[in-house]
Formats: sequence, C-alpha cells, structure tokens
Amino acid sequence: MIGSHVIGLSRLGFKRDIKITLEKCFISDKNEFHKLKDDLIEIKKKILYKNWLIKILNQITYINVGDFSLYDHILDNIFNVCAVPNRFGSSLSLKNYFNCARGDEANQPMEMKKWFNTNYHYIVPEYNIKTNFQYNKNCFLRKDLNFANIFKSKIKLIIIGPITLLKLGKIKDNILKNKLFLLPKLLESILRMIINLCKLNNNIKIIQIEEPVSILNLSKIWLENIKNVYSLICLYFKNILFTTYFDEINKNLINYLKDIKFYAVHVDLNNNQENYFMKINLKSKYISLGLVNGRDIWKNDLEKSYYIISKFNNRKIIISTSCSLIHSPVDISLENKNIKKIKYWISFGVQKIEEINIINKLYSDLNSGLFINKKFIKNIFFIKNKKKSKLIFFKKVQNKLRKICFQDFNFRNNINEDVHKNYFKKNFLTTNIGSFPQTRKIRKIRSDFKNNLIEKIFYEKLIKREIIYILKKQLDYRIDVLVHGEPERNDMVEYFAEIINGYAITKNGWVQSYGSRYVKPPIIYGDLFLKSYMTINWIKFSQKFIKKPLKGMLTGPLTMIKWSFIRNDQPFYITAIQISIILNKEILKLERLGIKIIQIDEPAIREFLPIKKNKYNKYFNWSSKSFLLIYKNLKNTTQIHTHVCYSDFKNIINLIDNLNVDVISIETARSNFDIIDSLKRYKRSVGLGVYDIHTNRKMSIDKAIYIIKLILSNIKKDKIWINPDCGLKTRKWKDIDKSLINMVSIKPLLN
Repeated sequence: MIGSHVIGLSRLGFKRDIKITLEKCFISDKNEFHKLKDDLIEIKKKILYKNWLIKILNQITYINVGDFSLYDHILDNIFNVCAVPNRFGSSLSLKNYFNCARGDEANQPMEMKKWFNTNYHYIVPEYNIKTNFQYNKNCFLRKDLNFANIFKSKIKLIIIGPITLLKLGKIKDNILKNKLFLLPKLLESILRMIINLCKLNNNIKIIQIEEPVSILNLSKIWLENIKNVYSLICLYFKNILFTTYFDEINKNLINYLKDIKFYAVHVDLNNNQENYFMKINLKSKYISLGLVNGRDIWKNDLEKSYYIISKFNNRKIIISTSCSLIHSPVDISLENKNIKKIKYWISFGVQKIEEINIINKLYSDLNSGLFINKKFIKNIFFIKNKKKSKLIFFKKVQNKLRKICFQDFNFRNNINEDVHKNYFKKNFLTTNIGSFPQTRKIRKIRSDFKNNLIEKIFYEKLIKREIIYILKKQLDYRIDVLVHGEPERNDMVEYFAEIINGYAITKNGWVQSYGSRYVKPPIIYGDLFLKSYMTINWIKFSQKFIKKPLKGMLTGPLTMIKWSFIRNDQPFYITAIQISIILNKEILKLERLGIKIIQIDEPAIREFLPIKKNKYNKYFNWSSKSFLLIYKNLKNTTQIHTHVCYSDFKNIINLIDNLNVDVISIETARSNFDIIDSLKRYKRSVGLGVYDIHTNRKMSIDKAIYIIKLILSNIKKDKIWINPDCGLKTRKWKDIDKSLINMVSIKPLLN
C-alpha cells in the first residue's frame, strides 16, 4: 500500500465534548481556573486519543501531533515561539493564552480574521520592532508528543510555517517597516523547536510545515525568502512535508521550490492541479495528493480519484485530504432521520478518513490485478443515484430561473443616498445588528417545541413574551431603530434553511467558527423554493407594541450558501439566484406591512471572494446580481441595510458599493481602524460596530468616541450609525446591559 495521512482533524470531539469546560475556563477566576484546566486537558486527551485511534483503524500511515488546538492553531504557533503581544505581558500560561484570544479587563483581545475563504476565524499575530521570538520549551506540542507515546505509531508533527506566520500578522508600531526583518529570528526559533521536539520523540517521521500563503500572489522578495527558508530547513531535516491548500499553488513559487529536496509537497487537488503537477519536475521524494475534499460533505467519487492517481503512475505519491477536516463535521453515524433521504450521498470527517483507506486499497488491489472491492461498487452506485435523483431538480424552480431577464437586476439604481432623513432628524442613529441573548429559557422553549413536548400555540405564546421583553429593553436603552431580537431563530442561516425546501438540517454537523463558537451549516442538496413566509408573523406581532421604527431581518443569498454545505452539481450563482427569488417575495411582503428599514445580512461576502485576483470580476458580477435581484419591484424609499463582519474591505469595497444598500454595518472595535482607508471611497451610510461582542469586556465610551472621530474625517456625521459589531445571541443580558447603555450615551458627546 502507498502512504497516507490527514492534513488535520476536528478539535470538537464527537459531541462538542470540550465546549462547556472551555467556556467555563473563559470566565473563571484563578482558583476555579486551576481545577478547570485539569478537566480541560483530560477532555483534550480523550479527543486526541479518539482521533488517533480512527486513523490507526483506517490504516493511515501517520498520526498527527499539532493539529489540535484549544482555541486557534495560529494562536498556538504564536505561543510556540513566545510572540505574545506586549500588552499581555510575557506569561505563556494557558490563562494568558485565553486572555490573548478574548481580552481581559485591561486589554483588548487580539484581532480575528477569516482564514482565507473559509468561515473559520484565526487570531491575527501582532509584531513590532521589539518582537523577540524564542522557542517555548513548555509549548503544547511537547505535552501532546508525550501523550502520543501511548501508540507506537509513526508521528507527523504539524506546525505553521514562518512565512505564513509573518505574512498573516500585523505590524503594531511605527518603527518596523517590513515583517521580513523578523524572519531570521523566527526561523531560528522554529528550527530550535523542531530539533528539541524530534529529540523528545523518536517516532516523528514527517514534519508537516503549512504555508497556505503560498497560494497568494506573493511579491518577488517573499518568493525569494520562501526559497531561502526552506533550502535551509531542508538542510537540517530530510522529512519536510511542504503543505498548501484551498487553491492552486502560486505558479511563480514552483520555480523557486522545484530544486529543494522536500520529503513531499502537498497539493489540494480540488482545484484541478493534477495535470500541472504531473508535468513539473520537483525534487521532492513524494507528492501528497489532496484527493478527499476537506471542506465539503459529499462522498468522494472514488472512480475519479483512482483515475487521478493513475496519472501519477511514475511518481511516488501519498494520499491525503485536501486540507484540514476542521471544516467538516465529525461523523455521519451521529445523525438521525433528518438527513435520511440524502445520507448515502454524504461523508463527514470519519467517513473521509475511511475514503482515504478505500482509495489506498483500491489502488493497491487494481495494481495487483485483484477484484474490485464492494465499497468501490457501492460508491459508484451512490454517486450515480445522486445525479439522477428526483430530490434535486424541480420544474417550477427551473422555470422561474428561465424567466429572469436583464431588467430584474436594475431596481434601486436611483436610490436617494439620504433616504433615512425622511424618517429621522438627528445624527448618529443607534440600532442593533439583529439577535439578542439566547438564554437557556429561550433555547429550552425551542427545544421543547422541536421535540413535540409543547404545542405550536403555546410555543408561539412563549416566544412572543420574549419578543416583548426584548423590545422593552431596547426602549429602555433608548435605541433609535429596534429589532425584534430573533428569539425564534437558532441560527441566522439554519432558521431559514428549516423553512426552505431543498435544505437538510443535521443534528450534530458542527464545525468550528472560532474558539468555542461552533456552527451547524445546513446542507443544500437540491433546488430551493418556499411555500410560506419566513419572518412575517413575528414582525407583525412586534409592530403592535412600538411606535419607533422596526427593522426587518433577513440573511442574504451569499451567506445562505457560503454558510451551508452547498450542492456540487451546479454553479454557485444558480443556487444564489434561487435564494434571491425567495428573499424577494419576503422583502416585498415586509414592505407592504409598512416596514421601512430591512437588513439583509451578508457577513460571508468577503470569504466568498476568490483567493486569486484574476477571478475577482467573475465573483463581483454574479454576487452583486444575486443581491440586486432581491430588490425586484421594491420601492426606492425602503431603506436597505447590510451587515458584514471581520473582513478585509480593501478588495471588496467596489462590490459593496454595487449592492446599492443605504447602510453597511461593519466591525470596527477590534480591527484598530484599518477600515478607515477603505471607507474613503464609500459614499453611503456606515454603521460602526464600536461594541465588540466577542468578548466579555464592557464597551469603552472613550475608545468608541475615538474610533468615530477618526472616521468622521472621511464620512459626514449624518451618514454614521452606531451599533454592536455583530448579533448579541452568544452574550448574556448582564454582559450587554452596560455596553448598550454606553453605546447610546456616546451620541450627545459627539453632536
């Protein structure tokens, strides 16, 4: 058999085993933390043990050390080389690790950003001229390597490469002008770390160094430094697995790497790179083929995988996943009848590891002239069954798509940029992004209704009580534009997916978004259509109790598909347009009800952006059209808001402008005002997320005023709204009360 490995595994455990203890650690005092820390480490060991055992049972050649994290793998690597930001001191304790991620009473947390074009958020490294990298002798990797000795298996050590650590970081002073100035010291620290860890455990056979930035359009100086770094590393170590994923590797970089004697180079084959890598003459001993897609949930087409492998007949290969399985749920066997009709089309993390084993055996059997195994035959049947299934295509949906014409995308082209002046006569309007705290009581109400423990009438009565409470709280805060608080919604995507035909909802299909925040993306398996309205009843009820403006709240088409596991048998834009048709029906009904402000959330707009710049225009074209289709027959006087979060806006500001929204709400609390330059080109109103809801820290009035005054140099005050940076569903009422009072109290200090 040929070798096999997995880029990385889920950190959640089979049933989110670590979540509760992890969140207790976040809010515990020093005495509580000491006990909770021990509990946390025991849970971590159990998850690692199960992850390793699954690989061993599926005859995967190597078990991983370094793919598990208690919060974020980039933060782990920051601590591995002692690159803790100055404001958190020099402590490398687990408590300080969490402080860096979430902030403490005195310090703002480190910034979060989307991990390339995924919905995972990583902690952004911070650098200055005094950053002094050193090997952390008590790093997490040492403890994990010691624990790995319970198995006598070959170990693959995993670290993030120095180029990626630097490239993804931010300079935090005015003296350091180039991050590459820090490279020699960082490289020295990483080399010391690898040398020490290899001495600690003789079973380390491969060192996987991940350099995902190698898919970016890097300048010549970065390319030259990659070559110099890995020429040096490969002089010390003959077992380096150079790893990239998510897109095609930079073609220019290949010219710099082809003469370096890596043990192996890993390529993500979900981007059709096999023909290119067949032709180039790398000096690496092996090529690691990322055949099994780590980012979706569909069964691998084993016939296609075998065909790809056969192309590399004259090359030494290793079989792997395309990327880490943190982007895939853990195990399909945990699912219930909800997805029964499509279950045989699906593979979660455990099944993807099994697929690697099947591909490996298939290749060996066919090369040995043996009969094809039963699992291969079953796979062919399931793949063909999916293509022909009546669950996928519906004539009514297809007919609606055919009737769409050019004029349908031309509504709201002449919107009044100052439309909100028709409703308000003051500056610095306040609002909320959508959700309010999802208390245990609310979750129990929804759970009881879902499990048929309470009748629909009683469920609606309980939810309406919660809505009244949320509206009263907003009136107490003196917020200008209210929201109904979304107590009926479990998630901004799943709620709508449960109502729309063509979606399936999993029971345990959790994936990590950041830290202990897990999401459960629904599955789009077929054409999408709607038989009833989704938000109307709750909005009609809310209107009865307030005279202030009320926002309608919807999730946009890009986020509905990006935060789902999307069907792979048609282009994304067709699925997006199907959702736009559904949202158009909803938005027109809201308008007829007298709702004059409607928010269409698109937090995924940036992560849908292709990694390669030459693909931007195509994305801008179809994404803006899918959004504009929602406006069909909508009045220009209806004000449209959208919300985006944790994004680098400089590449998408033109796209946002093309959406023709009146107000865009953005995160500004944690990103240290990097958005300001992008806003210089934006002409419409902006909602400033001055309250960071991803931490327990109360909102600072002084800091919020400082942010707003900086932005006032580029935007007129009558175009600024003030709001939290995201929905409040993950917070508790005691956390948000003071912060929202502070948020509103900013207004008189600015006028």
